[in-house]
Formats: sequence, C-alpha cells, structure tokens
Amino acid sequence: MIFSEAEARRQRNALYIEAYAKAWAEASPNERELAVLAMKDRWSDADRARHAELTRLTRPALAP
Repeated sequence: MIFSEAEARRQRNALYIEAYAKAWAEASPNERELAVLAMKDRWSDADRARHAELTRLTRPALAP
C-alpha cells in the first residue's frame, strides 16, 4: 500500500508518540526526573548538581 507523504508522516509520528509513552510508563522516577531536566532550556547550579546525582544513581554498578 502506498501512502501519501502526509499520511506516512502521521503514522510515523503516531509510532514515536506510542514509543515515548511506553518508555515513560516504564521509566523509574529518577529516569523521569532526568528526562524533565534534560528538556529544560536553562539549568541552574542546583539543576546541574541534581542531574549529576541522578545520573550516578541510575547507572548500573560496574562488576568488580
């Protein structure tokens, strides 16, 4: 089936939205907070410190 460019774009956008919603639903509270911080235009020093802390907390521990 051949779709028009607009229909193909609509379907692709719907897939992106579905994937984003699924990822958000499966994310931990820390991962969600990281995502919110990442979307900010300007960061304060407190935002930078919180981002560093959340990044450290969400990374899996390295095996010895």
